[in-house]
Amino acid sequence: MLVLGLDRPLYLLYTIVVILHKSIMTVTTNDMGQQNLFAKEPRMVVENYNNRGLDSPQQYIEKYNGRWAMMGIISGFLSYAVTGKLFFGIF
Repeated sequence: MLVLGLDRPLYLLYTIVVILHKSIMTVTTNDMGQQNLFAKEPRMVVENYNNRGLDSPQQYIEKYNGRWAMMGIISGFLSYAVTGKLFFGIF
């Protein structure tokens, strides 16, 4: 069965686009009867990490970012103490 006079590959592509459109987009109508297409918002997942004694992903990333920054500062101090120049002769 072909709709709109499309051949088989085009009909399959049309069907896939329609299915994806219906699953990804939603139509909203305002009070004046105008319709707008908006992407569906993802469901929010709220996980309470702190009550379980865990760090949230953002806290985890910030903690390791700070640790690597401290490693850079310590390596700068050590290279200055050993060679008299910061960062092993670069500065």
